[in-house]
Amino acid sequence: MGNRSIRRLMLIAAASVIGLVGLAAAAEPQAITVQLFQFRPGQMDVAKGSRITWTNQDDITHTVTFGSLEKRDGRFSAQLAGKGATASVEVKESGTYPYFCERHNSMRGEIRVP
Repeated sequence: MGNRSIRRLMLIAAASVIGLVGLAAAAEPQAITVQLFQFRPGQMDVAKGSRITWTNQDDITHTVTFGSLEKRDGRFSAQLAGKGATASVEVKESGTYPYFCERHNSMRGEIRVP
């Protein structure tokens, strides 16, 4: 095996490792804070398989409900009953996931999965 072949194999191996590291990083947990009647960040792009966790920093109850006020989509709904409460969901399919708080109609967010 010549030097050129060895270098080619090393580049392929390095690219594979970089690709695996990139995939692992893409599926890391994602955090959204609920504070002062807002989802922060309000929009988030995540990879398939990501786990998103909402944490309530307000003293009152909020919800995280997928869909819109006019049409809940039934994929996810959780109540965050006071400060420190959390809820999580794993997004497994590509798409756009709008969500809102059922108690406070102006609170809306969106998750995008390519």
